[in-house]
Amino acid sequence: MQVITVYENGTARQIEGTIGESLHRALLAEGGEVDSPCGGNQKCGKCVVKAEGALSEMNSEERRLLGSRADSFRLACFATVLGDCSVTILPKAALKVVTDYQPCDAGGETVYSEGFGAAIDIGTTTIAAYLFSPQTKEPLASAGEYNHQQKYGADVITRIAYSKEHGVGVLCDTILHQLSDMLKGLCREAGVSAQELRTLVITGNTTMLHFYAGLYAYPIAIAPYTPASLFGDWYPSLIPEFEHASIYLPPCISAYVGADITCGALASNLAERGGNWMLIDVGTNGEMMLKARDMLACCSTAAGPAFEGAGISCGSGAVPGAIDKVTLCEDKVLYSTIGGGAAKTLCGSGLIDAAAIYLNLEAINRNGKLKEGKSLNIGDSRVTLTQMDIRQLQLAKSAIRAGIDTLLHECGIEYEHLDGILLCGGFGSYLNPCSAGTIGLIPQEWVAKTSAIGNAAGQGAAMILQSKTALKKAHQIAEKAVTVELSTNRFFLDRFMERMAFGEEILSPGRRASKTAPDRNG
Repeated sequence: MQVITVYENGTARQIEGTIGESLHRALLAEGGEVDSPCGGNQKCGKCVVKAEGALSEMNSEERRLLGSRADSFRLACFATVLGDCSVTILPKAALKVVTDYQPCDAGGETVYSEGFGAAIDIGTTTIAAYLFSPQTKEPLASAGEYNHQQKYGADVITRIAYSKEHGVGVLCDTILHQLSDMLKGLCREAGVSAQELRTLVITGNTTMLHFYAGLYAYPIAIAPYTPASLFGDWYPSLIPEFEHASIYLPPCISAYVGADITCGALASNLAERGGNWMLIDVGTNGEMMLKARDMLACCSTAAGPAFEGAGISCGSGAVPGAIDKVTLCEDKVLYSTIGGGAAKTLCGSGLIDAAAIYLNLEAINRNGKLKEGKSLNIGDSRVTLTQMDIRQLQLAKSAIRAGIDTLLHECGIEYEHLDGILLCGGFGSYLNPCSAGTIGLIPQEWVAKTSAIGNAAGQGAAMILQSKTALKKAHQIAEKAVTVELSTNRFFLDRFMERMAFGEEILSPGRRASKTAPDRNG
């Protein structure tokens, strides 16, 4: 075995490596926190480290992905161990996580009567947690963090593939220990002992709840997409130092429409709104639910991680230095960054703004082709948009838009008959509807009807914690909702190709002869 000296967060430690093993694999095996949105498959160019010693030579593909950084850094997934070596893991910037909370009285008794309770939303990218007492609707403390499972892949499919090869245990342990640390932090902030935290409601998409529960998730990724559980019950706690707590996992709807959408529909009062409304969580696993007349139809579309900044050459999450807004003033491209400092990266909201601005300036044509050169600098910054970045954005926005079209089509609803669109989740909270309309992510006529409602999944989990009535409503939503399976839907597949272009075509969703969506809930 070879000795790898790891420098991380100002400390040094030694781990063992095997000749021919990648630094990425060696670091993951020992708990190293290195970015790897593609799961170490040599695609994203994000696992940047400083490395020295007996390592393989840099090849042309690694050099291409590193670009100007190739003289100083390595990619952990390319660099293989040939002998003793050292690696420095670069500090990870603090992510801006949406933890805003609007107190809501859902009525009825709380599901807990003594001690304290917590509501947690396990997102694919981030985790939001809130601590409550039975006497108040306001959280006593809240916290938001990166989901530490990101080092195993930015999206659910990549993580499922990792779990198939290495077992679900590592993903389960990662989330359980992170939740334990977050809950202890909340308790410290509120002056509460860990033993006093008695009840938790934990929501998330179906895959995230499988990883939390230690369930084998691979069948979710292959037809007929059969989850081991759709949850919706009370479970013993698996969280270290909180084994005494009771855990409620809200009901999922199907393999790719999870408890997060159930909770989002609950928090937005979707099922009880008059008219026709669309709830959309724009993210790596774009989930949406349409309330049309007395129906609830939902679907999930694999948008990929572009909206989270992964797979984008200068992309990142919502971290300090990330361009989050791009505007045009007297033909001059202006931008703002998170934290107000120099522009270093580009997060999802900035990516959509930039694409919209450069479409209007005709620097990008409707088919997504850059008219001049291989890249565009955003304003006067060194942050660039490449042709590949534009293609990744087209794929992501096309998946979401085709999903919207398909739900409307299945329910026989035209665009003009939709009363509003509700954007939920961290990314949706910062998305500029005008920019989204310009690139065709949402219909132009919906821009004025679009509103962001924040972390609706976390809000819904808190409502369940605080109200037995809300818990009952969550089950009613999950039971009523019908899933439209997109992987075999010809209309979706056709629209996906059509929606690759930017902007709008006059494409009616089309009407079905039947007034009810097909039952594909499986």
